[in-house]
Amino acid sequence: MKTQLKQLLERLLTAVSRIDRVEFVAYAFFAYALFVVWTSFKYTVLEYDYYRALADRQQTITVKNPVSRGTIYSNNDPVGVFATSTDLPDLAVDPKAPGSKDRLYPFLTDTVFLDLCQHGSDDKCLESVAAFARASLPAEGVVTAENAKSLIRADLGRRIEKEFIDFVLVKEALSKEEIREMEAFSASGFTLLSNNLYLNPLAVPDERKPVYAAKLAETFGMSEKQAEFLLSKRQVRYVKLLRRMNLSTKDFVDARLKEEKEAIKKGLLDEKDGISPFVILEPNPTRFYPEKHVGGQVTGFVDNEGVGRYGIEGYFHDELQGQEGQRKTRKDASGKSLWGYDLSERKIVNGADIKLTIDRNVQKEVTRLLSEGVREFRANRGSVVVMDPKTGAIIAMAGYPDYDPNEFGSVYEIEKVSYAKYPNPLFDLLGMPVMVEDSTEGTEYAYNGKRIKLRPATELETGNVAVPKYKFKNDFGPGAYVNDSIGSLYEPGSVFKAITVAIGIDTGDIKPTDTYYDKGYVEIDEFKIKNVAKECIGRHTYVHGLNWSCNVGMIDIVQKIGRSLFAKYVSDFGFWAKTGITLEGEVFGKIEPYEKWSRAKLFTQSFWQGITATVLQMAAAYSVLANGGVYMEPYIVDSITLGDGTVIKNAPKPLRRVIKEDTSKQVTAMLVEGATIGFAKKGSVEGYDVAGKTGTSQIASKGKYETGGPGHTVTSYGGYAPASNPKFVMIVKIERPRSAEFSETTSSALFAKIAKYLLNYYGIPKSK
Repeated sequence: MKTQLKQLLERLLTAVSRIDRVEFVAYAFFAYALFVVWTSFKYTVLEYDYYRALADRQQTITVKNPVSRGTIYSNNDPVGVFATSTDLPDLAVDPKAPGSKDRLYPFLTDTVFLDLCQHGSDDKCLESVAAFARASLPAEGVVTAENAKSLIRADLGRRIEKEFIDFVLVKEALSKEEIREMEAFSASGFTLLSNNLYLNPLAVPDERKPVYAAKLAETFGMSEKQAEFLLSKRQVRYVKLLRRMNLSTKDFVDARLKEEKEAIKKGLLDEKDGISPFVILEPNPTRFYPEKHVGGQVTGFVDNEGVGRYGIEGYFHDELQGQEGQRKTRKDASGKSLWGYDLSERKIVNGADIKLTIDRNVQKEVTRLLSEGVREFRANRGSVVVMDPKTGAIIAMAGYPDYDPNEFGSVYEIEKVSYAKYPNPLFDLLGMPVMVEDSTEGTEYAYNGKRIKLRPATELETGNVAVPKYKFKNDFGPGAYVNDSIGSLYEPGSVFKAITVAIGIDTGDIKPTDTYYDKGYVEIDEFKIKNVAKECIGRHTYVHGLNWSCNVGMIDIVQKIGRSLFAKYVSDFGFWAKTGITLEGEVFGKIEPYEKWSRAKLFTQSFWQGITATVLQMAAAYSVLANGGVYMEPYIVDSITLGDGTVIKNAPKPLRRVIKEDTSKQVTAMLVEGATIGFAKKGSVEGYDVAGKTGTSQIASKGKYETGGPGHTVTSYGGYAPASNPKFVMIVKIERPRSAEFSETTSSALFAKIAKYLLNYYGIPKSK
């Protein structure tokens, strides 16, 4: 083998010695020139786009000019503000900065306490403090300013006196594959919380850090330098304490720092004895809702990613957001932009301002009265729509439970079911989400400063008082985001009977004073449809039938009208289709073609059982009765002011005539009589002519209707006032009242309270 190698080398040397040196240099120069040409061709032609893009990334910088999101106003003079953009900074400290920690700790303790406890109940304060301090609540569960501040002060000490960083976020929202890989890696120092991976660099031995760095780089696609930095031992120079301080906290901090600055300037305080060097205020553009929960379901909110969700914020997200300004330019070696070398520019488009038709004062009072009513009737929830029947403008739209868009995440707060408050959970919590602990199948929630896993309770578990149960503090959790007036369907029941009577009169099939015979029930197929009131039995006028909400009288009317004509009128009244309101989340009830209706289906539709609507659809339909028979398109946006100052003004839109004007007058007279002597009289207001109608409907569940009285019905009231010249139409809905079964003592009473307020608010004199 060695002999063969030696011979090969000798031959190679002999061949080289025979080459002419000049010829060799020429060949070498030619080969080098060919290489240069090829390389130039490759970079400038074949791979031009790649290297041009690389140069642009290295030599250019994009300068962004943020734009403020538009403001949402109420329709008052002067206007009120439902949503605006402001700066609520984050509060952090640099523990190694020069200054007086003796002054710092009391200041931070007061600041954190103010931010956590100024608003809300004592229970919420203590829970917020426990969550901040990562501590369990005191056993007695009683909060005082002293014990809350003690928890805060102790935690501040732990955070600020920490020498080295021991909690680093590696990555958020890991995929299932990434989670499996990290669990298989099974190394100390890593913590997985809610699919977010955290690392304690101090728990990783130095000799293992190269292995950890390689694993992080391989799993998450980061460079090894990035991974090594995450694993490095670093001093604590930044401790975030509060995210998006509320306005009162921000004012408190600003005032203290200003006071200190003036004291130092006047020589009253030495700079080394101050707290300013410690404090870091990070700008945080924030969406702020001054009215808090009032109108929250109408406005919606902007999430942590800056995206509008629900209501106006969701529907008009693009218009409110506007367009961020952007300038692309050359940069110098230090990374600073070079003015005069602009490559492209995208101009700022300011977010649009939106003025609603909502009257802030009415909205606030309706919200208050509704919340009081729902609690008084021990109901699950309720909703109210107040509408101008002449224009279709929404004056107020409220639901309860609601939420504060400033703290939209608070809807996930849970509490343990107290048997003192809910002695019969199967009844007391009917229709609400109830949960039990389940470490395997459960979803993670924060409770009492800890995290527990919960899943929906079975009916057996809900009724078993021995099983610990949990519920959302607001009863429905994120369900509170949904605007019940447009986002939930219900069977209106007898409130719809005014529509049935109006159709019968308009078609000429009946007159209010015509009579019919009522034996108390109607049999159809295997069904027996009964009345509720004994006053219905006998020969009566249709006025009487409407006054006492007689099902048999309504069935008599629809038999005269017929399927096709009845279906056309119902559609013209605005049912079975969206109203077109400019709010995110509107739904509508659907129904099969009238050709497929059975006789039983036609009969039950006369008092609106078996089909669904929204509260807003009912308000729009009652506006037809109130304004002379014309359907006005409901609208909630009065005007939109674009970023360039252009104003788009909404105008009332009469979409169609549904019934004759004379028909609306006759139905109004019947509703006034019903609110005077019939079932609807508890919705009347003394001294005023109120047109009103009650409605009580059963709740469909598991393919049939629930029975059992209170807690198993939806009550509602529809009406308008003054009936002779209506200023407003209102629909009230109460879901599962437990204090009473029927509308007469629940939604009727709430309607009367709100109507009385509105009549006084508008300065409408009493009838002579």
